[in-house]
Amino acid sequence: MMNMVFFRGTSFLFALLLLSACSHETPLRSLHQEQAIEFNQRAQRAFLRGEYQVAAGLYENALQLDSAIENVDGIAVNLLNLAKVSQALGKPALAHLYLDRLLQDKALKYSHSHLAAAAVQYGLLRLQAGDVAAAKSWADKSAEYCTSECKLSGVIANLRANIAIQSNDAEQALYWSGRAVSANKGEPQIEYANALRLLAQARLLRQEFEAALPLLEEAIAIDKTLGLPDKVRQDLSLMAQAQDRLGRTESAAQYRERAARIAAALAK
Repeated sequence: MMNMVFFRGTSFLFALLLLSACSHETPLRSLHQEQAIEFNQRAQRAFLRGEYQVAAGLYENALQLDSAIENVDGIAVNLLNLAKVSQALGKPALAHLYLDRLLQDKALKYSHSHLAAAAVQYGLLRLQAGDVAAAKSWADKSAEYCTSECKLSGVIANLRANIAIQSNDAEQALYWSGRAVSANKGEPQIEYANALRLLAQARLLRQEFEAALPLLEEAIAIDKTLGLPDKVRQDLSLMAQAQDRLGRTESAAQYRERAARIAAALAK
């Protein structure tokens, strides 16, 4: 049995959950909306810097402003982002609470896209907790929410691929990660890189080690351009696995050392 390293939870779907402030822009914006958008944008920048607690506070400020004028899209965006930040902070119970506020709200009507995004994030949380059956159920719910107006098919395919990888189902992993790569072309580069990484993991599961390497090279080029150190670390760790299995011990050691240096830099 291969000693695979899997990346769960917040290792992907950042593009989905780092929802842009422009999601709740309107042609004529009130002062509340302008302020909420500013808080949202500052929160996104803080999140990408790894300043999760700062991001959480800024998203809360944006949520309060959007709630005060019942800006439904803005409320949904900030609840999703707060769930994402809570998960990054290692607070899954709090992330569940934010998602429940969106999914169980009987007073406001959220778009199917936002409900699909919440279901995907719920699936990630259950997968992170090791509950594969619940993760599959939430993936199915996200697909039900994702109607013609929803553009999250690639993100949902990423979730299904990750579920298959966690289940050591090589064939399903290859099927869904292949669909994810196709669906995410032309979408935010971060989701395309996520899909490439998942396809590489599927190749590793199938012991197609050489085939995994160019996928990871493409993914790491995107992740470096986007400035995402943890994803670069993941790419390097997977490259080390592939090189190890190909018998290239020196090259594998170099990739592991590079990944370790990034991990050490992130820990400071």
